[in-house]
Amino acid sequence: MNKKTGFVGAGVDYGTSRVAFAIPAMGVFEDVVLKPGDNLGALDVISEVVWNACITHKPDLVAVEAPIVGASRNLRVGVSLGMVAGAICSTVMQTDTLVTLVPPASWKKGVVGFGNADKQQVSRWLEVHHPIWHSRCTSQDTIDSVCLALYAEIQVDR
Repeated sequence: MNKKTGFVGAGVDYGTSRVAFAIPAMGVFEDVVLKPGDNLGALDVISEVVWNACITHKPDLVAVEAPIVGASRNLRVGVSLGMVAGAICSTVMQTDTLVTLVPPASWKKGVVGFGNADKQQVSRWLEVHHPIWHSRCTSQDTIDSVCLALYAEIQVDR
């Protein structure tokens, strides 16, 4: 929670068969890994996780990591990640919650201090600055979702 404004941010990190959703100010740390298989079924489950978290906890803004263009040499994976991001954003908007897509370099620069931070550097930053939240994270995806939530909260000050 932004201490000046009371603004509560949420963060979402995702893949084609998983989603990590965090609202650290409210103690929400969800990491859902789905079995490989039907992509549309995975979209439905990912949307349900996001919907339930938004309806239950009512964050002010959800920051979703934007798909990285060209990061995957596999066109099918790139399209799938775009579909997941679209499903998440659409679901958040249906709960009347603000949502923003944030490029990885932007949230890393805003939170960690430099946009090219690798996974270990992001994890170490969270461990040093928010050790209790870090201890609640079950994966790198959850760590990233917590940092995305923190990014959402610091945007209020700008």
